[in-house]
Amino acid sequence: MGESTDLIGNILAWQEEAKHITPPENTGVLAAQGGLPGPAFFPEGLGLQNVSPARAEWPTIMAIGHYFGSKRYRGAIDTRGREDDRRTWLNLENLLRGSDVEIERCYMTNWFVGLHPEKQVGEFLPSENVRYEDECRNLLLKQIRTLRPTAILLLGLNVVRRAYKLIPRLEPWQTAIGWRDVDSSKIGSVLCDADVLGSGIRTNMVALLHPSFAPSNQRHRCEPETELIRKALKV
Repeated sequence: MGESTDLIGNILAWQEEAKHITPPENTGVLAAQGGLPGPAFFPEGLGLQNVSPARAEWPTIMAIGHYFGSKRYRGAIDTRGREDDRRTWLNLENLLRGSDVEIERCYMTNWFVGLHPEKQVGEFLPSENVRYEDECRNLLLKQIRTLRPTAILLLGLNVVRRAYKLIPRLEPWQTAIGWRDVDSSKIGSVLCDADVLGSGIRTNMVALLHPSFAPSNQRHRCEPETELIRKALKV
């Protein structure tokens, strides 16, 4: 694979790479800081529930969010050094548990590696920046190539609409305005045995609401998201 089988070592190397990806000029976007010692999404954390080398399990599932959050949010959790007591992490954990999946099996990462200057949710870049987007996507591909997940969970429409850049067969989701468009697309909400561009890896993909939203938003989906995850995992 060209990568070490040392899970924590690999993630720390990716974190250093993320910190050196320079944000686009005149956007206010800040570079990744990394360094959170407890459970937190990559790149600010290691993307794992168990972060010690002795306890960390090689993940079989990957969850991809849009971006870590705002500078203010990052500062707010700095003292505790973790975010597994925050809504996004807790809702994702509950969703996985409802699908009979332990969160320890999941690696949590993000499409973009920087911190937004203000917004916690919403569009990350005000305009396209090919260089920055390519660098972020290449780092994400490196993570996929190393971890070789059996399923990838795409968290939120911003990621779902971009995912065709990693998996060309997801192109029907590119123009989705809402979840009805995703669920009624010709590929549905789950795509199995999909080729990840340039990785030599085939995996299963599932489009999910971003877990920062209340579980009540599940009513917007064609079927419970726990069932969608089960399909992707073939549980």
